[in-house]
Amino acid sequence: MLRRRRRRSKNETTSRAEKAVRAFAILLASVAFLMVGAYGFMLWFIEPPELNRPTIIRSPVRTGDPAETNGDVIELGPVPVHEEDGWRRDVYTILVAGEDDGFGGPDVIMVVLFDVGNGSIDVLSIPRDTIVNVPWALKKINSYQHLFRRAERYQHYDHYIYALRHGVANLVGYQTDFWITLDLDAFIELVDAIGGVELDVPQRMRYSDPHQNLFIDLHPGPQLLDGEAAMGLVRFRNYPQGDIQRIRVQHEFLRALSGQLLQARNILVLDDMVRIFRDNVDTDLSIRNLLWFATEFLRLDSENVRFHSVDHTIANINDNVNGVSYVSLFVEPWLELINTYMNPFTWELQAEDLEILTRDRSTGRFFTTNGAPFQNNWAG
Repeated sequence: MLRRRRRRSKNETTSRAEKAVRAFAILLASVAFLMVGAYGFMLWFIEPPELNRPTIIRSPVRTGDPAETNGDVIELGPVPVHEEDGWRRDVYTILVAGEDDGFGGPDVIMVVLFDVGNGSIDVLSIPRDTIVNVPWALKKINSYQHLFRRAERYQHYDHYIYALRHGVANLVGYQTDFWITLDLDAFIELVDAIGGVELDVPQRMRYSDPHQNLFIDLHPGPQLLDGEAAMGLVRFRNYPQGDIQRIRVQHEFLRALSGQLLQARNILVLDDMVRIFRDNVDTDLSIRNLLWFATEFLRLDSENVRFHSVDHTIANINDNVNGVSYVSLFVEPWLELINTYMNPFTWELQAEDLEILTRDRSTGRFFTTNGAPFQNNWAG
């Protein structure tokens, strides 16, 4: 026997619709409450890193007034002046090293200057073959990783990154405030977390090294790179211009990666960034510090994230000593680059503030810009 379905009244239909809307509103309010609560907790939890910087002494800065003693005029020498405000406010510097290149040295060496006050980041890539004044025979900046324990003056370091930071300080004029060593898993996870990175691959990239478990097979053209493909792109080395061209490709990728991260600007990406860093990096920054840097990064405009390296106007990118290839810096162009983009001080760095091992352009002989003894024991 068929039962006739009771027809709902208009009031009943309206009542059910109102209940559905009310339930949906409650759901939205609950989600919003949880998100606001999570955001509030995040704001409470994050903490800017504490800077432990030395007092700056610039000498000579001024000369004292002449003084009379028994009728003789004595010229006073230079008077050191303590500049309490010698560091720029809200500026942080970080050394980033990627491990490793398969030969015992870091694959990537970068100095990051984060100007939180002005909302900008400058990233300087230092070529791995850059000449440095070290006591061992292979005088490349990335040799600190596997040779620093052999030299007496570096043996007190617990981690190669501190020796590397010393070497980088000679090139840029200051010890970075913090450091990060980044492994490949972190890089791959970060790219996959944002759904890949769109990039125009510049050339055919094919390389195989079972010893490193490295297999690269990329075709030229615009494409979406997942984590593994992106890792292959940034590690590929076979370019006509060698490491300098490789750094340019890395910068193009990092520019695209930064742009996609900044487009997202949400807590989920932030959570992924911090989790990946927590699980895959070695650093002297705390999780609270990393979260603070991540939130400040997500406030940036993509055009204020800039990348810098050397070219033929800043260095001899094809230098060679005893059959070993090097990049030797030209002092004045390098100083201009550092002072324009990478200087955390309120004053300009001078050549004597750095220990650059470079050639005299007229004679071809090597010398150091600060007069430090030249360790003339080259590999060959």
